[in-house]
Amino acid sequence: MSEDIGQKNSPWPKRLLIAGIITLILGVAGLWSTLPSINDDLVPDNFNDAVIEPGATVEVNLTGLRIYSLFQNTTESNGIDGSVTVLQDGEEIELRAPSMFSGIGEMEYDGGKITYSPMGWVQPSEATTMEFISQSNQTIYLVDQNKVSEEAFTQPVILSSCFSLVISVCLLPLSLILFFMRKKDAPKSPNVTLQTSDGRQLNLQMEGLTNSGAVLTTEQIYALARLQEKAGPDGKITVDIQMPSGLASKSVPPPFSDRPDDNSADAVKSFKQNVKESQLSKQPISEVDTESSTTSSGDEKKSPNWKDWDEG
Repeated sequence: MSEDIGQKNSPWPKRLLIAGIITLILGVAGLWSTLPSINDDLVPDNFNDAVIEPGATVEVNLTGLRIYSLFQNTTESNGIDGSVTVLQDGEEIELRAPSMFSGIGEMEYDGGKITYSPMGWVQPSEATTMEFISQSNQTIYLVDQNKVSEEAFTQPVILSSCFSLVISVCLLPLSLILFFMRKKDAPKSPNVTLQTSDGRQLNLQMEGLTNSGAVLTTEQIYALARLQEKAGPDGKITVDIQMPSGLASKSVPPPFSDRPDDNSADAVKSFKQNVKESQLSKQPISEVDTESSTTSSGDEKKSPNWKDWDEG
């Protein structure tokens, strides 16, 4: 897997993206279908440790290091009515204000038709007995927040949904990172491979075309259509290339026929003879005559020596 991740056509970024989307959908669907039923079970009217009636005094045994909140039904009043006094060993305990960090806030049920507002919360350092004195005209509910959390998040559906959401949050960014880390190769021009009758392969490359979406010209489309018509059942095109028999043996003649570097046999023979005569007569070697020197004087007038016009 580690060797395929960095490749251009690696399937892992796509696989991780699909897995992240699936886990995200499962997590959201699980919470969406489960939370409404949990909320109905956790309404303070039904899930509480004590109910404090208007003007009543209630003593409650509390467990240490647990958070206990006081809620009041504010559906009709749209606000907190009165207050509550908390006594521990005869001394008044100040209620802590609700906040996002404490996890205590307003709760709505039945699509917002029923609202419970928090009055405050306490957290004893050890097991103790506290006295709650109501100074309100509304009923007050004492709720153990730790028990609510345990009841809500220990259900298998809730746990699996939260786990799916955590997995999706990890997979989605990872798939995007791997997608941008893929190796990018330079674009290559498309080519057509032709196979001759003797088994050789010829690559016909179209230089003007790239993978960036270039538009084919009319000539290129016509050429491809003609090639496709000639293709056999297997998609191969047979091309016969014939070379003239005497083409390879021909060579380009020297530019000047009377130069000593002429490859003809007469020029070599004439040059050797001039060298031999100069050695016997002890005279410098004269200009070597080639086939043009053996022609008639009339021909020489018609075909002047190349040195004559070259000097001018």
